Amino acid sequence: MKLRTSFTLVMATLMAVGCTNKSEQTQAVQPDETFSESQAQANLTFAKNQYLKMIDHIENGRNLHFRPACEADPTMICIPRSEEHGGIFMDKNEKWTNGFFPGLMWKLLANKENVEWQSGEEQKLYNSAKYFQQALYGDATLSSTHDLGFMLYDSFGEALQYEGLDAQARELYRKLLDTGRATLSARYSDQKGVIKSWDFEPNMKLTTVENGEQVVGLYSLANPWTYPVIIDNMMNLEYLLDSDVERYHEIAFTHAKTTLANHYFYDESDSKKQFPLSYHVFDYGANKPGNWQGVGNISAWARGQGWSLYGYLTIVEAMDNAKIDLSEFPDFNAHLHRLLGSIEHLLEDGYVPYWDFFAARDNAYEYAENTSPETAVYSGILELCSKRLEAHITPYKGYRPQTLDASLLSQESLDRLQGKINWYGEPVLQGDKLVPCGSEPYPQSHQKIPRDTSAAALYASALYRYATIADDRAEKEKYAALADNIMAELTTQYRTDRNNSRPHSFDYGFVLAEATGDMGNAGEISTPIVYGDFYFVEANIRKIAYEQSIIAP
Repeated sequence: MKLRTSFTLVMATLMAVGCTNKSEQTQAVQPDETFSESQAQANLTFAKNQYLKMIDHIENGRNLHFRPACEADPTMICIPRSEEHGGIFMDKNEKWTNGFFPGLMWKLLANKENVEWQSGEEQKLYNSAKYFQQALYGDATLSSTHDLGFMLYDSFGEALQYEGLDAQARELYRKLLDTGRATLSARYSDQKGVIKSWDFEPNMKLTTVENGEQVVGLYSLANPWTYPVIIDNMMNLEYLLDSDVERYHEIAFTHAKTTLANHYFYDESDSKKQFPLSYHVFDYGANKPGNWQGVGNISAWARGQGWSLYGYLTIVEAMDNAKIDLSEFPDFNAHLHRLLGSIEHLLEDGYVPYWDFFAARDNAYEYAENTSPETAVYSGILELCSKRLEAHITPYKGYRPQTLDASLLSQESLDRLQGKINWYGEPVLQGDKLVPCGSEPYPQSHQKIPRDTSAAALYASALYRYATIADDRAEKEKYAALADNIMAELTTQYRTDRNNSRPHSFDYGFVLAEATGDMGNAGEISTPIVYGDFYFVEANIRKIAYEQSIIAP
């Protein structure tokens, strides 16, 4: 992202944290294997070539899969989101991921000195970025979501960094960014001290068989959340802070303060409470934490830890330019250091994490099946049937059908389910139990626990950013080295020209393989996703900035 401040961190050197026994993978990385500035530049050129390739597919209507709303309205500008449904999945407007596709192109253009260009390519990318940017004009007044930071700041905000942006577009984009900030701030509650994330209520998605046909239905819960706030919301704060409006700063810092108080827990094995982990969601209605995404209600969703780290890094970097008095706020510096320690600790078992850090634990199924009343218990994992997944995919170790208390659902839902048969040929309701996916063991073919390269890229970008602004040399080198290790792994093992997990990803124009988007809804699993590409490009840019910062006079 783009926040520009003069802030420099003034803090004591953090003592090294983490387990004493590093994994072999972590120990095996030698200095001569580290990730270089020239490799970062090569990655940026690769990304430019890939997205020009994807644009060619779109312009010629090749290998595209449209959301039905796109097909219903041929005037709608639909935007690439992921490789799914056998092609480049084109999503409709008002989706949270839509800013990343044009945003990535703006990033490449704004850093064009680090990209190798052929004749006409810069103009082509510029024209394409402007075209797809149009799809986001209406989102500046989209009041039903908190995701405006992703949608607007990661696209219009990135465009403003490109010196070649024409004056008319620059003025329009600034106005739309200002409008979006006002829209986003209207979701803030002074009483609760947070920006509300979602307006929708969660439903359980169940597949039943009726008259020989599969029927997918949504069933309401007995106790849905009423004021959900997710950890992703920390990523909106930079958008508000990149403004001189005092009210926006008050909202951003107070949201960070409230999130710090409610969104964190410690793993049972962390007896010294060194490594805070972020819950994905907190319901400020029932005052209960949980995970809409993640293996279970108390687990470490990998990308969520990235949103957490990146968000508090933004807060700390912005403190020097705060338009409000921060004397009554918690020690954000200390919290940021704890989060840095958490990421370092979590990555000891591999630089590209499983989609949830707990997914490969021997008792992962216990986290998945935990429905403690102390948490906001529902997530899609509870009804994630094997038939919704590719045959080789397993979401966690010990994956098996779940038997749930029927009281999880509302009475209206229970009435609708009376007499219905689940996908596996058994009654959905069995006494006071709910059996969404049958009771027989799943096929043994479900073996691969997906990783999430988008989370790894997000970590790398945040770590380089921290290393660039930190004062302490040991801190700089420590976290830049960790980012280098992540980027070396992503570059050598997960670029689509070097990873054949999906054989068409390179041809379609994606950059990074094996991201995982929404496991609970069986969506975008172990596949390229545009925001993974976006943060990978950003991490390469930050690597170059870091290298230049340490040689600057």
